[in-house]
Amino acid sequence: MNVDSDSSSSSSSDSSDEELEKYRQEEMKKKIDVLENKILINPSDYDAHVELIEVLRCVGDLDQLKFARKRLNDKYPLSANLWLDWIKDEIVIVTTNEEKDNIIKLCEKAVKDYLSIDLWLEYVQFSIGCMSDTTGTDIIRELMERALTAGGLHVPNGNVLFEVYNEFEKLILMSLKQGTDEKAINDQKRRINNLYRRQLSVPLFDMENTYAEYQQWLTAENLEKEKSTVDAYNKALSKLQKIQVFEDRLLSKEAKDRLDSYEEYIRWEKNPKEGGNKPSRIICLYERAIADIPLAQTLWADYIDYIVVTIKEADFILATCKRSVDNCTWSSDLWTTYLIQAEANNQTHEEITAIMEKALSSWFSSPAEYRSLYLSYIFYLRRRLSNTDAETKLKRIEDIRLMFEQGQKFLMEGYGYSGDPNCELLLWWADFEAIITGDMERVRNMWNEILNAGLNQYSSYWMKYINIEIQFGDQKHVRNIFARALMTNTDLPETIGTEWIRYETLYGDLDTLLNCKEKYKTKMKQVQETHEKDPKTENKIGTKEKEAKKRKWNEKEPSKTHNEKSNGNFKIPYAKNDNKQESESSPVKKFKTTEINLDKGGRHMEVEGKENRSVFVSNLDFAVTELEVKDALSSVGHCEVLLVRDFKGRSKGFGYVLFEKPEMVAEALKKDRESVNNRPMFVSKCQPDKQSRSSGLRFPTELEKNKLFVKGLPFTCTKTDIENIFKPYGALKDVRVVTFRNGHSKGLAYVDFEDEVSAAQALLKTDNLLIQDRTISVALSRPPERRDPSEIKSYPPIAKFKSQASTLLLGRRPKLSFTPSVLQKKSAQTAPTSVVDKTPLNNDDFRKMLLGSK
Repeated sequence: MNVDSDSSSSSSSDSSDEELEKYRQEEMKKKIDVLENKILINPSDYDAHVELIEVLRCVGDLDQLKFARKRLNDKYPLSANLWLDWIKDEIVIVTTNEEKDNIIKLCEKAVKDYLSIDLWLEYVQFSIGCMSDTTGTDIIRELMERALTAGGLHVPNGNVLFEVYNEFEKLILMSLKQGTDEKAINDQKRRINNLYRRQLSVPLFDMENTYAEYQQWLTAENLEKEKSTVDAYNKALSKLQKIQVFEDRLLSKEAKDRLDSYEEYIRWEKNPKEGGNKPSRIICLYERAIADIPLAQTLWADYIDYIVVTIKEADFILATCKRSVDNCTWSSDLWTTYLIQAEANNQTHEEITAIMEKALSSWFSSPAEYRSLYLSYIFYLRRRLSNTDAETKLKRIEDIRLMFEQGQKFLMEGYGYSGDPNCELLLWWADFEAIITGDMERVRNMWNEILNAGLNQYSSYWMKYINIEIQFGDQKHVRNIFARALMTNTDLPETIGTEWIRYETLYGDLDTLLNCKEKYKTKMKQVQETHEKDPKTENKIGTKEKEAKKRKWNEKEPSKTHNEKSNGNFKIPYAKNDNKQESESSPVKKFKTTEINLDKGGRHMEVEGKENRSVFVSNLDFAVTELEVKDALSSVGHCEVLLVRDFKGRSKGFGYVLFEKPEMVAEALKKDRESVNNRPMFVSKCQPDKQSRSSGLRFPTELEKNKLFVKGLPFTCTKTDIENIFKPYGALKDVRVVTFRNGHSKGLAYVDFEDEVSAAQALLKTDNLLIQDRTISVALSRPPERRDPSEIKSYPPIAKFKSQASTLLLGRRPKLSFTPSVLQKKSAQTAPTSVVDKTPLNNDDFRKMLLGSK
């Protein structure tokens, strides 16, 4: 009876364990699916990669684990712990010689990422275990020497490498003593003695015990202690006492907080009178610092500068440059350094171009960094022109022009006019054409673009243009430019005038000199009259230069139109543009039309009578040209396009389109919301009379049960990313990302499903979902109604969400746009006849309503 009871109890326990294990496996599988989905949405999510590897390691799925590790290693360097786990997992299952070779290759990759004594020990111990003959001894010694070169000067842990090496040599000595070859025995004793001397000459932790162990070994082997060894030991011990204070500071801090301590330590080691400026010690210290703080851009830059001056070894320099950009992909300075060092160390053109392409696929926080990168590569291309034949030189000049065009297009499409506010690329291009090719017609066209981009108000730009023309052009064009500059309202007209007079005294005759002076006199009279009319400008003449410099400085500050966390995978076009596109890529393009005219404010002057064949286009990217709008409407029929521009010639993002026939307007209106340059173009009827314009949003304002409103999205999320998140829950009709005028995401989106059930399921599953480092909020779409402006009170409306309330209290009331936003409070209605519950619905209420529960 008891036996049966025990058997039943055991069976029940086994069943319970099986169910528990089954439940655990299912939970693990769900977790793996979630992490894989996170990586699919954001391949750069390092933490998700690491967590997935840990989960797969627990599950024991070796094939999937190996794939996950390789995928992470392709994108990022791996930490020492990740490498150790990987190597140990592989060693457990190794059986064939081929698998052993693969582990050796894995160890080789591991020790190149960061300095790790543990990794070197694992590598050495595995290699010793694979040693099978006498040739293996030399291989192990070579490996141990590499390990000592890398980490033998590592003050806290370097002694471990020496000890392993010493034990290996002592085992060989023991095996030799079993024979009768006295010469081989004595040679091995000398080898061990020299190894001890090397170890004792290095300041390492626990070196006192090493010295005592050395004395014991000498006694056992009947060898005499050498004075040079004692002197080297005392010198190293003295240095250890000096550097102990730096080591204590490092040990007292977390790894991520050690940058200042490392920098102070390195400065001390570099000082010949203090640390001795020993390159091997300094490099080991840099490697220790990088292993602890791999994302410190300044640390990498200092390290590269040091080895370039000190070591001068091409492979080592290039490998360090590559490691630096692998860790700090966002640093344009490190990418630029990599390009320069690749050229300095005789890398091929294909290799340097590959570095440039990889750099452009990284993400930088400002357009200035992209400009710097483009210019660095262009300077390299210019240097390739030296010592080439005429045919090759012409081809390479075309390559440079293509790169200038690509750089301009990239910055304009990504950042608009803030991409290159001071026309740095065009300035360099103009200088290049003048100096290298002598194509002054091309130079003059470029300078017209530069000046038309709003820089004609600065006399310094006019003088640059004039100096280029003096050096490479002709006197006729020089005088024309001086006259244009003097007629323009610049910050320092007196500078232009005095330089013109100076030019005429050197190159002109009496007539040109008198003509110049007369124009200068007339201009200064106009300036004086302007000052007299405006008392506030009375003292401007004396401070013009200072004010001009201040304005110029302010313009140099680029506006950051991209979020720093974006992945920035730009597709860089390398196809050469045709001649037609070249003229259209200029920052300022003057479009002349025969039928549409605007006054200075952008209003119609001659559209009256032609409204029946005109449309109004808006919400355009500032970089969009008339031709791009025309191409978007080309399927409708022939049309004329005029974009409204400001006083600097920059697009305001809207304009007018005039068609040949009235029936074309209906077709054009169907193009509303079509994407132009990755931004929806709004197309509406042209109504010059404000009184006749229809008001209100064109979106429905009732609750849309098949459409979700998503907020809190990472700014890097694209339409495709959002589709990948929501399409598992049902068929999607449309996904719309809400953007700023520059085309960059606001972190908001509308997801339109084919049916309400799919939308309900998606709401339940995705609300409060963590995407990258942000938690999204998902709700049913209910755009606000728009009321008559006369009904709007002077006080702000009650906010629907707390976040909106705080925004309104701070005086940052969101502007109404052409797209609905649930962040704007639904306008107050006229007094209803029945009492309505004003409590806003939350997500739980929506769930109950959609699922049919009350």
